Amino acid sequence: MNKFDAAILEFARRWLPYGGPPPDEIWVEFGMSTRRYEQHLLTMLDTIAARNIPPNDRATLRAQLVEKRLPRRMLARPALTR
Repeated sequence: MNKFDAAILEFARRWLPYGGPPPDEIWVEFGMSTRRYEQHLLTMLDTIAARNIPPNDRATLRAQLVEKRLPRRMLARPALTR
């Protein structure tokens, strides 16, 4: 893993208890948009290098990223029952 990827993983773990970093922190730290950061992080979570992160942290990071990508109306929609 290169230093840039290691820095992103460490940054993501630091912000994990807060639901992820705010866009301005991502921009200042890495010079990238939130969307690009999230795409990069999601891709990295599937790599062998990410196995150094505790499994519960990886799962929580992935859940946060997936939740952010879902449209708000889908999250608010009640489950269909039959």
